[in-house]
Amino acid sequence: MLIIARRKGERIKIGDDIELVVTDVSRAGVRLGIIAPANVAIVRHEVQAAAEEANRDAARSHLTALTAEKPAVGDAVVVNPSDFVRDSRSS
Repeated sequence: MLIIARRKGERIKIGDDIELVVTDVSRAGVRLGIIAPANVAIVRHEVQAAAEEANRDAARSHLTALTAEKPAVGDAVVVNPSDFVRDSRSS
C-alpha cells in the first residue's frame, strides 16, 4: 500500500487515465474527486460489499426454497449457485 500526503487541490495519477483530486479536507474526513473513463467502474467498497452480501443471502434463501420443495422420487434437481449471484459491477 502506498501512503502519501496530499493537500486540497493536489492530485494523484493512477496509470494514464485515472486521476484523484483532493477537493476538501476537514475533521470529518477527506473528499476526493475521481476523473476516469466512463468504462471504469468506481464503487465505494462498503456499497459493493453490501451488494455482494445481499446477493449471497438471496441465493441462499432461493436455494433453501428449492431444497424445501420435495421432488418426486427419481426427479433430479440441478442447482448452480452462480446462476443466482449477480456481479455487482454489471448493475
